[in-house]
Order: sequence, then C-alpha cells, then structure tokens
Amino acid sequence: MKHNFKDHISTLIGAPDNQKCLVAVSGGVDSVVLAHLMQQSGYTIGIAHMNYKLRGTDSDLDAVSVHELAKNMNVPYFSKTAPIAVDAAGIQEKARDLRYNWFKQLQTEHHYDYVLTAHHADDQLETLFMRLSRGSGLEGLGGIRDKKGSLVRPLLPFSKEDIITYAKANNIDWREDVSNASTGYLRNAIRHQVVPAFLALSAQTKANTLTSLQHLQDGFHALSSLVDQIKSTWQTKKSHIVIPFSSFETLKPQRFWLHHLFSPFGFDAMEVAKLLQTHAGKKTTSGTHVLLRERDHFVLTAIENQVADSSEHYQVNEDGITFPISLTISNSNNNTALSDRCVVVDASKLLFPLTLRHWQEGDVFYPVGMTGKKKLSKYFKDAKMTAHEKQNQWVLCHNNDIVWVVGKRLDRRFVSTDNASTLQIRLT
Repeated sequence: MKHNFKDHISTLIGAPDNQKCLVAVSGGVDSVVLAHLMQQSGYTIGIAHMNYKLRGTDSDLDAVSVHELAKNMNVPYFSKTAPIAVDAAGIQEKARDLRYNWFKQLQTEHHYDYVLTAHHADDQLETLFMRLSRGSGLEGLGGIRDKKGSLVRPLLPFSKEDIITYAKANNIDWREDVSNASTGYLRNAIRHQVVPAFLALSAQTKANTLTSLQHLQDGFHALSSLVDQIKSTWQTKKSHIVIPFSSFETLKPQRFWLHHLFSPFGFDAMEVAKLLQTHAGKKTTSGTHVLLRERDHFVLTAIENQVADSSEHYQVNEDGITFPISLTISNSNNNTALSDRCVVVDASKLLFPLTLRHWQEGDVFYPVGMTGKKKLSKYFKDAKMTAHEKQNQWVLCHNNDIVWVVGKRLDRRFVSTDNASTLQIRLT
C-alpha cells in the first residue's frame, strides 16, 4: 500500500519538495494511517484535530491520542474544541462545517499548500447511497472527488480493509469511535445495513460500482467544461453579468442546462424558466443574486452590488459626494471639456445641499437641446435604455427640480448664462 500511495499522492499534488500539507486526524485508523503514509512518503505535514465533546471523556482521549501522535512524529499539532450538543439537529453537518472552516483558517495562517482528509473507497460507496436517497444530480452521484482546489483525499483508491491491514502490519495504534456503531446517523445506517447487503451481490460489486462512480465523475467534468464554454460567452461588466439568451436557448433539455448554469448563483431551474416566459423588467432573487430579464438577455447582479433602495435620498454638498456614486463639484473655467459625464451649471441657481436619488415614475425635466419638457420614462424609451439601466439611473435635484440626469442629459433651466458664476459637476 505504501508504494501505491506514494505514486498516487504524487499524481495529485506533485513531489514532496516544498509541499506543506495539513492532515485532518480524528484518531481513527483512517486518518492516523494517512498521517503516517504522508510522512513516510517524504511530505512536510502538520496535524489538526477538532474535539466536538460529543462523547465526553472518549472525545478528550481522542484529542490526547492525536497530540501524542503528533509529538511522536515530531510534526506541528493544532487542536480546537468546538462543543456540539448531543441533541442538536444536523450534528454531522454542523461538525463538518466547523472543521472545514477551521482547516481553511489554519491553512491560510500557517501557509499549508493542501488540506488532506482520510476518505477512502468504502466512504465512496456510503456517499453514493446517501446522495441517491437525497435526489442528487450528476455531480453528487459522482461521489467524493479526490481533489477539489486545495482539499485532497488521497486514500480514495484504498479500501477500509487495505487501511487496517497496513496499520496492523506497521504496529500503528488508533482509537475506535464507538458512535460509528450507531445507526442513528444516515451514513452509519447505510454503512451497517445497506452496503453489506449490496456488496454481497457478487465479488465484483464493489469494483464495478467504483468504476461506475469514476464514469459519473468523468461525465460531470465533461459537462463542467461545456458549461464553462457557455459562460465564456457571457459579458462580465463592472457590477453585473450580461447573459444573452442565445447562449443557452437551443440547449435541450432546458431544465437540465438552466440548473447547471444558474444553480451556482442560487437559482432554481424552474424559477429561471418562468422568468424566460415573462417580459422585460421582471426579476427573481436568490440568497446571493438578482436575475433581471431584458428583451434578449438576463442581467445577473450580486446582491452586494445592487444599488441602494429607490426611496433613499442622499445629500450632496458643495464638494460633492462619494457614495453611492462619486460626484465631484468644483469651480469651472472656459476650458472645461463637457461630456455626458461632466456638466457645467449656473452656481447662482443652486442652493446646497442638492439631492441625489433614483428616478421615479412621473419625473419630468427640460433637456438641453430640446424644447419643452419631457417625461424621464419617455426619454429612457427613446434612448433605448434597458430595464437594468433604468433601474440604476440617478438624478441630481435642486429641491424638486431635476438638475442633471446623471451621465445622460443636463436640465436647461440650470445652464449657466454667466461665465463668472459656474460650477463643474463630474461623474468620476
């Protein structure tokens, strides 16, 4: 096993030169053997152990044994106590989140290249049945991946029997977690009741199933490459992403592709499909993003990049404002270069503070270069502005009068007629 492991780990993370690996060790045979194999293979390692206090004294003895292991191996040891109530809901999920967040923190603080966990081939089978019971898709049914970013699981090619045989042959001590015998957890129930009956079907069942899992993983990787190709046609802007319908509208089945394209942003495929059937200006929101429908594309915006609520007003003093947009106000001169982003106004017609707000239905202004007044909604329509652009449009006001449709058009009532009394307002 040692020789096979050394070959396998080198294909995952390369040769041991200058590689620092943090090994998660519970005290059980799998993780203890992993720590030994990593050191025997020449890698620089540290050991991390989290104590959830779920088994009282037994949990503390696990921590003591892992600490002794680290001392005997002469490697850095990191420990953390994070108690979880024995009657808490979702104990295994809570424990997983706690330890992986902590591992990531240790990795950053102590400059480890990789974090290693001791999942093995038998865990793959248990995970398959767990995910089947939960209705997982292609990615989930592919099982545990041997490498995901800096998280590595180098024991996946090896069975529990392989690991125990190695431990006994090398006189390696470990601790048994008595809670593993309980069928109160879904994984344990599958381990003790489902997997043995499944493997009893034939001598080839385990090997064939692991091969099928590899085929599923390969299929998911191929799908991911296609999804990445599709997303490469999306236009990434400063605060949002423009997603043309043409990038996915011919793909079948639609629900399948909408799931893989939009689920990373928190959207259900059915929600996206419904949005496609509505008209421009409609939107749907996930926990992290807003998806807005335009005529022939979506606009995807992270919630933190959404503009402030349309009911909010901001005071703008003589020196300008930096939030929610940046406007600078200064004395003008005859050499000021005017543009959509820079206007000159008559200072005598303004009384500070001015007000910055979003446009509202019913807003009118007197645009420079036109006669009479015009509704902003009509101005936007003539300018062929999208729903997203209209939603994000700011106006600068003096009392209730619009001074400037910011970045678009100045109101002629505030145009300077006296060059000695002018102010420059610039969108920066």
